[in-house]
Parts: sequence; C-alpha cells; structure tokens
Amino acid sequence: MTFYSILQTELQRGNPIGLTEKRSQRIIEGLGFPSGKSIEQPKKKLITILPNKKEVCFYKPGKETVRKGNPNPHDMRPQVGSDNKRYGFDDVWKQLSKISVSNQEIFKSVLTLIYRNAYMLDHVEVSKGIYRYQPDKKILECISLLDSLIPDIIEYGLLGLLHFMDLIGWNEDVKYHVENGKPTFKGKHEWKTGRINTLLTCMSVPYKTRLFVEDVRKNYSTPLNIDWSLAYDTMQLLLRTRGICPPKQQELLEWLSPYIISNDSK
Repeated sequence: MTFYSILQTELQRGNPIGLTEKRSQRIIEGLGFPSGKSIEQPKKKLITILPNKKEVCFYKPGKETVRKGNPNPHDMRPQVGSDNKRYGFDDVWKQLSKISVSNQEIFKSVLTLIYRNAYMLDHVEVSKGIYRYQPDKKILECISLLDSLIPDIIEYGLLGLLHFMDLIGWNEDVKYHVENGKPTFKGKHEWKTGRINTLLTCMSVPYKTRLFVEDVRKNYSTPLNIDWSLAYDTMQLLLRTRGICPPKQQELLEWLSPYIISNDSK
C-alpha cells in the first residue's frame, strides 16, 4: 500500500516564504508561557489533547536552563502522554527504527510526515499569531491508517509522535533564536538551526541505522563482509556536529522517492 498520492511533497529549497514568520510567532508565544520556580517545580502548558485523550504539553523551565557552562535560559520540556514518564529523542529514534524494519513503505510515509512537520507545511494559524500542527482531513486519515498498520510500535500513536516532534522543533527554536528577548534568525544561528536541523536529523539517524541493519541481514552468514562504516560514520558525524546530521537534498530525493519530489520533476 502506498500513500504518496496524499503525502507527495515538493523538496523545500532554501528558506520557504512564510516559514520564518511562523517560527517567529511561535517563539514569541513560547517566551510568554509561564515558568515554574525550578526544573523540579515546572509549570505545565497544555498545547493540545489528542483524539486518544493523551495530552501534548510543555513543562517550563527545562533542564537546560541550569546546564553548566552553556545554559539555555528559555528551554522547556516537551511531553506527550503520561506525566510520569518522560518522552524523549531516544523514544523517537527507537520507534522510527522499529518502523524501518517493519515496513519500508510505511517508514517512507512517516519520514515524509516528519519532513512536512519540519517545514510547518501542515500548520494552521488558529488565531492571530498562534500556529498549531493541524494536518488537513486527508492527511489525518492517512495518519490514522498508517497508525492502524503499526499498532504496537508507537506508544502514543503516530499523531502523538508527530505532535511531540512539533514541540521538539518549537523548543529548539526558542532555545537558539532569541536575542534580547526577541526572535531572530540572523547572526550566529542560520535559519536551519533549531527546528529544521533537529527534525531532519530525526529522519536521518533511523534511516542510516536501517541501512546498517539491512547490511547485517544481507551478510549474516558472512559477518566479515558487514560494512561497519554504515554505523560508525554516522556515530562520528553525530559526535563532530554535536548531534546534528540532517540529510542532504539529494539524499532526501533518493531515500523518500516518490514521496519527496524536486520542483523540476513534476
């Protein structure tokens, strides 16, 4: 089963018109969220309630506000589901990796949804200056169908994972694009810093991990033929770039064809 008739998306070249405005408005909103006295006593900001009744929210302040050496004073903690269990990057990568070895077509579809999320293609201005992740009816139906095909993999459902990733990107922008209390996309942090690089990295790591797993499967009877560079090159890149390794444009076209298309391939 394929979903590209619904999810097919143009490759985003450069900084798309309107994206900086959306991100700036969300930074302003995030800065305005009330903060608790400490990371042990944060204040909860509800963003939305999912159809499965799970909450999507921020807790403020986040742990990076007290990080030694280079704190992020505006950091918040994104959360989906139970308040008693922290949901983090490792949960995202583990679940995406499980999908990658379960069904390649579904994996491509999910990565395309994350790509759209990174560039806020499915965000809607619900009131003046307030943007929320709200895919249209067809895409929501697609998400629901995908979810039904991988029912035991994603803890809070695919929609929950996508909302959580939206909050991750939002928080990254608040952390890295604020100067003198205002949003900025100039100076030391280029426009890809924050939301874009972070969410694209969440696509890249599980995809490259899948390539290594496939190579292990192929060479299980002759382990000396396993291409270990598929694993170690990614690890070294993450170390060099402090955890950021977004795919190149050409990689996106190769990995996610026919879901991601270039402007001249229509």
